[in-house]
Amino acid sequence: MLAHQIRIRLAVLALLVTSAFLSLSWEFLQTIKDDAYFVAHEDEVIYYGSAQLFAETQSLQAESCIAEDVSKIGKFNWYGPGYNVVYGTLKMVFGNANSLFIRFHFVLACFILVVIFLLQLPMEDRLLLASMLLISEQFTVYIYSYFPELLHLFFSALLVFTLLQVYQTQSNSKWIALFVMLVLVFSLCRITTIFFLAALLPLGSDWRQRGPMVLIFVVGIVASVLYLRFCIAPPYAGEMHKLQNLYSFSLVSFIFETLKATGRNVIEIFKVNSVPIYLLLLLIGSTLYNYWKTKDKFQLAALFVSVCLVGVMMAYYSVSPFYFVKQTAMLLPLLLIAFVRGPYVAVKWVLFGLFIFFWVPVNKKRTRVIEEHQHAYANLQSNLKLRDSFQKISSVVEPGKDVVILWCYNEYDYGGAAQALLPYSTATGNPIMYTTNIVFDQAIASKIKFKLHHKLRVDYILSRQPLDWLEGSLKLQTPFFYVYRNPI
Repeated sequence: MLAHQIRIRLAVLALLVTSAFLSLSWEFLQTIKDDAYFVAHEDEVIYYGSAQLFAETQSLQAESCIAEDVSKIGKFNWYGPGYNVVYGTLKMVFGNANSLFIRFHFVLACFILVVIFLLQLPMEDRLLLASMLLISEQFTVYIYSYFPELLHLFFSALLVFTLLQVYQTQSNSKWIALFVMLVLVFSLCRITTIFFLAALLPLGSDWRQRGPMVLIFVVGIVASVLYLRFCIAPPYAGEMHKLQNLYSFSLVSFIFETLKATGRNVIEIFKVNSVPIYLLLLLIGSTLYNYWKTKDKFQLAALFVSVCLVGVMMAYYSVSPFYFVKQTAMLLPLLLIAFVRGPYVAVKWVLFGLFIFFWVPVNKKRTRVIEEHQHAYANLQSNLKLRDSFQKISSVVEPGKDVVILWCYNEYDYGGAAQALLPYSTATGNPIMYTTNIVFDQAIASKIKFKLHHKLRVDYILSRQPLDWLEGSLKLQTPFFYVYRNPI
């Protein structure tokens, strides 16, 4: 009887995995067939522009910044240099297809599924894990965006695969070393990956054995803070500004602001009305329940990582679904594996049923995201003259040197993603960086809109309207904008 039930469950799960993957694949092929796809969101431009910059110049510096804020070392943006290398190399090797990011993300999705089926888990658990991932918003929706969440999910899958080897081989030092190395490398893209080091804390049976794991975690956190301080641009969004109090050793203010933000966001997270967030919290709750029942150290490892990452999001970032879902997506493989390792089949299938219940809304959101990017392509085709005019900037800026241009990103009718139309290198292959001031009232005086902060050497000013007050010479005039030399 039990064997018969297992066979039925395996058949149901296999059918679901196959159906979900075929649906995803069909949508993917339909999406890329004519390459009618383009950047739709202003935050996606950062990844698109970083890739373009690296492909054209092999530079790791920021493609853009706000108020001339870049990192102290390297002039990186607030995401660091990792994405320049990953997506820039992709462009160098495979060209500039509009749908290149989406093709890459789909390949990563396939590799993630391969990693899942290589896990040393019962087949039912692997099928359950694959099906829940396939129908999750974090997995199926972000394949079709220019955001790098599939890259992070792939990193997470590799980390979790390695972590399972650590726990299944009784703390083998080679697997631990590999795990630490991967965490450090992946943190160059998303710094919060460093919290995966917390997964090593439950290792060992006494403090003599746990001591080295605690040391690895502490050193990793200190290194990440130093990396943030010197290799990441000062953040613009969220609650991260309070980190300046830490850097200036204003510890009382830092702790107070941290606790205040955490308390506020603990309340706010239950008001956001976001299914992916609630499902993530349920997975964390199930992991806590599983540890309570089994005392499985892997469950405790998953809890430590989740509490660290979610806690940091609440203290220093935002619980807005647009940000929170993306920033915590890397927890999904870890929590799903902890979930399927739970002792009670009935509990697994109840939570699995919730994922199934929200499959239709997730598919609708996936379709909506695809349509947004297809509409962005149509918008691009309607603004080819604007794009071609922007590209002329390369030929009028000074050759043979790196260039910084001050502009206002939301000044154009094209929308917030207008930066995707700009050139990222000079005629001689030197990088162009764009700095902007955040101005929402376009009627504001242009002297405020194009205020200099004197943190960078701004070479040119790009304005939609003529700047009669500026003493610099006019280098380019088009029906869409004016380019002035900044009189430094």
